[in-house]
Amino acid sequence: MDKNEVWYVFKDGNLLFPQNSDYGAAIRGIVPKSAEVFINLEEHFIFYDERDVCHVLYLEADRLVPELNNWQSIPFRTLLGSLNAPHLEGNEWQALSRCLRAFHTAQWRQASRFCGSCGAPQVDVMDELARQCSRCGRREYPRIAPAVIVAITDEADRLLLAHNSKFKHNMYALVAGFVEAGERLEDTVHREIREEVGVAVDSVTYVASQPWPFPASLMLAFEAKYAGGTLCCDGREIIDARWVTPDTLPELPGSGSISRFLIDRWLSRQGYTGPGPGYR
Repeated sequence: MDKNEVWYVFKDGNLLFPQNSDYGAAIRGIVPKSAEVFINLEEHFIFYDERDVCHVLYLEADRLVPELNNWQSIPFRTLLGSLNAPHLEGNEWQALSRCLRAFHTAQWRQASRFCGSCGAPQVDVMDELARQCSRCGRREYPRIAPAVIVAITDEADRLLLAHNSKFKHNMYALVAGFVEAGERLEDTVHREIREEVGVAVDSVTYVASQPWPFPASLMLAFEAKYAGGTLCCDGREIIDARWVTPDTLPELPGSGSISRFLIDRWLSRQGYTGPGPGYR
């Protein structure tokens, strides 16, 4: 059976779509009338799934394409929040998963224009989603950086939230960090919590995962129980941490992130649905 041909168009971290369309259609893949123009752009590449041929165009901020002048756009990070992504299932998740793949791969492709071994230009490979050096033949594949994120509760079922120095405003979220070489995921959970907030945990349990291409991450969500120690922030990445109850919530991450998914999961176990401080 012939495959359909669909397009994903990104520019500077935004998903683009025609004025007579909407972001829902853009997530599923659109068929722009000017596709023949896009095909000739060097920023364009193709990947395949079970049903469709997926064309992806990723443009830098200063790249001008007249055919896109009247298109709408939405920041991809905002898009994930509006979709409440961790809760999606079935066809909704399959559509978003493919769009996430397009965005993740497009960013990687822009960052892998030259071989990391000999420095020569790289070209797309036709038989798989990879790039190959035009000189030495080395192949490179889309990079995925696994990171853990943990909902820690104490004996009173309070939740531990932390304020990262990179956060805007006064937002608090869960402890998180990247997996290091040679680590198991559970090793990362214990190390990151110890390094960032100075406490020990036990009863570490896997919950869910979420692709998070900002950039190239795969978030792996866990729950854990406080096992001892005094809160002590590292002062570099984490500048404050506190135990909270549903009635003492600070500003929280927006919906759509797996951090908020874990926080809401903790709140729902206590029958709390908001509104309240920090809950939105």
